[in-house]
Amino acid sequence: MTSQLTAVLDRFINQSGPLSVAQMAREMRLEPGVLDSMINYWVRKGKLREISGSSDACAGCGGKHGCPYVVALPRYYELVSPDDPQTPPPCACGGACKT
Repeated sequence: MTSQLTAVLDRFINQSGPLSVAQMAREMRLEPGVLDSMINYWVRKGKLREISGSSDACAGCGGKHGCPYVVALPRYYELVSPDDPQTPPPCACGGACKT
């Protein structure tokens, strides 16, 4: 699994833009759930971050979770640049806090 885990990070290093989980799962021939776990590992380590495609900006009715106009968009991730000032430090708990 370590080689697959490294291969996932390498995909982001060699990619010029954000990648979707569904696209990567097809190309790497992995189950989306397995790939999602691998990506979440790198997110906890501070190497990747999710690009928000959600409707967090929607404040029209105050009920965005039940809003019939909100479409679930695919999740996209990108490599975190070490010199990016918006990048939070990696979680020191090793992911146990789920933040």
